[in-house]
Order: sequence, then C-alpha cells, then structure tokens
Amino acid sequence: MKKLSFLNNIGKPENFSKLTKFLRVESREFTCLNLGSCFLKGLVVKGKKVISYFSEKNEGLEATIKRLRDEKKISLRDVRVSVKNPSCLVRYFSFPKTDRKKLRQTLFYELNKFIPFPSEEVYFDFFVLKETNPSELLILLAVAKKNFVDKILSIFSNANLNVSEINLDSVCITNLFLNNNKDQEKNVCILDIGYSFSTMTILNKNTPFLTRDIKASTKDIFQIIARTKNIELSDVEKWVLELKDKKEFLNLCRDSIFDICKEIKSSFDYFEVNKGELIDKLYLTGGLLFLEGIDNIFKEALDIEAEVLNTFPKPGINLDKSFSSKEFDSFKNSFTVPFGLSL
Repeated sequence: MKKLSFLNNIGKPENFSKLTKFLRVESREFTCLNLGSCFLKGLVVKGKKVISYFSEKNEGLEATIKRLRDEKKISLRDVRVSVKNPSCLVRYFSFPKTDRKKLRQTLFYELNKFIPFPSEEVYFDFFVLKETNPSELLILLAVAKKNFVDKILSIFSNANLNVSEINLDSVCITNLFLNNNKDQEKNVCILDIGYSFSTMTILNKNTPFLTRDIKASTKDIFQIIARTKNIELSDVEKWVLELKDKKEFLNLCRDSIFDICKEIKSSFDYFEVNKGELIDKLYLTGGLLFLEGIDNIFKEALDIEAEVLNTFPKPGINLDKSFSSKEFDSFKNSFTVPFGLSL
C-alpha cells in the first residue's frame, strides 16, 4: 500500500511515487516524527540508513519542536510527521469506478456521506485498495481537520522546519505490517495502545477493513495503579520500571485490559457478520508492550492468538548500532509508527 499524505491537498506534490522517490535520494536526510500526546518519537534517516533515534517528553508541541531543532535532533531539510487525534479519521467504503484523474474531485463532492465533519473544513487523501468488481472500487479515505493540520504546519514553519508529509499513525502501522507480513490468508487486528487513547485496525487478508479509536489507554491503566498504590500519576512509570516482579503490575491492569477487549470484541463481531469469517490473530504495539506478559492477557480475554508487532521493517533495515542497545530495546515497541513512516 502506497503512503498517504495530507500535504497532497495543501500545495505539495500530488504524485505519491514521485514524492517518495524524491525523499529516497541517497544523500537526503530526513526525520520521521511521531507526535504523541505524551512523547515525541523520532528517527533520523540518511540515505538508506537510520542513523539515530530520540524520544522526548511532549511539554507543549511548539516548545518541544524548537528544543529538538536547537539540539539538532530534527533535520532542517525535511520532516515527515505522523499524528493520532480525534480530529483525524480513516474510513473504508465501496465507491463507483471513476476515471482516476477525476476520482479526487468526485470524492470531494461526496465526502459528507462518509465523514462527520463538513467537507470544507478538512484535508483529505485516499488510496484505492482494490477493484471489488468491474464497477466498484474499495477506497481508503483519510481526513484531518484543517485547523488541526494548519496549527502543526505553523509550529514547524515558525521553527524553520520543512514538513514534507503528514500521515496518520494507523496508516503508518498498517504500512509497516503489510511491508513485513507475507501471509495473505489470515484476518488480523492491529491494536496500537496509546497514552491518551488507542486505535485498532482490522485487515481482511491484508486488505484494511476497519479502523476505529478506542477510549481505553495506557493513561487509564496508570490512573488505576496511581489510586491503588496511592502514588502520583507521574510516578507510575517509575514504579513499574523499578518492579522486580512485573506480576503485580499485570494483575493491576488485568481488568482494564479485559474492558479494552470488550470494545475490540464488538468490532470482531461486526467483521464476522459482514465477512462471515473470524479474526485469526491480534498484533499489539505501543509503549505499554515493554512489559512481557501483556499479550497473554489479551490472548486470554479474546481467546485468540496474540503477539507483539515487529518494530523493524523487513527485509533487514540498515540501522545504526545504537538500535541494538538495551536502552532502545526497552522502549522499541513505541517506535512502530516512526518506522512505518520511514517506508
């Protein structure tokens, strides 16, 4: 699946392949930056090698971006940005087969049928997933509110940084999965457990079928622990890291994970009704997955095979030796979005 970019609608190159090729010139250096609500995670890519990474506490986007620029962690040339926000969404639907040159304009006139926002208030991009029959196309539509995107662009512009792409976390993770997965016969769900909210995507034999947000998050789990252990929310992560036996943490978050799985199960049921098939496997990603055993709780709650999503693209990506360090290994599961953005 080729990459989507909202910049196609705000004065940037409209051809995905040309834009991608332009960024793949050997001497080019660019930064892949995931704008998380809690942390900003980034990869610096030079030529065909990922030369460094960083993870910075989000203490206000504008201030954090300027600090990263001053510390020379963000390339001054090009920045690819990925976001996850209620102002953004992804939809999948069948659409009458249309001349490709006119498809964008036709979709614009029909946007109000598929999204809850007024069409004039959003940027959108799309991808033709496949032809379902001689007269219909299966479309992936991604939209983001203009005021949300414009604010991001303004912050980077004020820091003298060039944004070459804005993408969605769910699309980046799907691209990473499809890049790595060669088994096209399974139906899978990818769950990205975020700090403020989570997002799931169901794929029907490697074709995206459904993407939706889930209210439950890492923050919810940490709040329960904070109340139970009578500690500040800001100290929960430190408490978890210092635990010699992680079973206490797993027991405390068990009920929260079962609640998350209730939401997931409703989407599984929707898929089963529409496709007459079952979900075969669950892939998990997000910072919470640094704790071994989380996947087993999901496996038990959903009665399904579950594993942690591979962070690195395949075939083997050219990485700096720092990526094999214990430090990076401890939080590598929070870097699936930047690696998906780098493809």
